Amino acid sequence: MIAEAAYFHAEQRGFAPGGEVEDWLAAEEEVDALLAHSNGMRQ
Repeated sequence: MIAEAAYFHAEQRGFAPGGEVEDWLAAEEEVDALLAHSNGMRQ
């Protein structure tokens, strides 16, 4: 999930070099939030 989200971040910035770490970290935050929201709905 993180890799796919990071890919979309990179795509949005035109795959310009130098933003890979930021893409990955943003993707981690998105996936974490998604999973936290999903877990909250199950309880």
